[in-house]
Amino acid sequence: MIWVVLSIVLAVVPPFLVAELIFQLRRARAQYIYRTLFVLPIVIPGIVTILLWRFLYQGDGAINQLLELIGLGSLQQLWLGNPNIALYSIILMGFPWISAFNLLIFYSGLQSISTEVLEAARLEGATGWKRVWRIDIPSSFPQLRLIIILTLIGSLQNIIPPLIMTNGGPGYSTYVPILHMYNVSTVNGEFGYGMSIALVMFVVILLLTLVNMKLVKSES
Repeated sequence: MIWVVLSIVLAVVPPFLVAELIFQLRRARAQYIYRTLFVLPIVIPGIVTILLWRFLYQGDGAINQLLELIGLGSLQQLWLGNPNIALYSIILMGFPWISAFNLLIFYSGLQSISTEVLEAARLEGATGWKRVWRIDIPSSFPQLRLIIILTLIGSLQNIIPPLIMTNGGPGYSTYVPILHMYNVSTVNGEFGYGMSIALVMFVVILLLTLVNMKLVKSES
């Protein structure tokens, strides 16, 4: 649940803020350039990103070296070796957490807002953050619901980061259910047990998806 909640926050807040900033640009060419810059990293294979962050999290990695350089050596950690922070380190990798896919979804939602609505909001004094709260966010509810559902499913099935970075350790601090299913099925050969875990995860994902669809309703 920690993984799911934090993943949803990171999948929604940073991409929406960046999409909003790009949408506020007056020149269409500037919007195109910034969209392209944020989408370019998607061509990097995910496994490369994971291996890069594993290197950054090492005891002598770039993060600890940077902390030492700026005089914050007391904050240095064994980011993947401390059971109290290992899970959060894996979840928070990928700074600044701007998914190109989510960014484009939010941006397309903002573009679908009619110019008449935006003009009426401007005449009523709903500008800046007031317009974001009253116009942009409510208009983005369909995109918000889609991203929450996809992130919910993806985070519960995301086996690659914990498998490659810690293999569930230290101890069981990063031992997520999907990794347990993988181990009992492929390592121990208990395929029936693995299928039981998969069935329980399917039911959990289905129930959480239904709850999300009830809570985040579109106005259409």
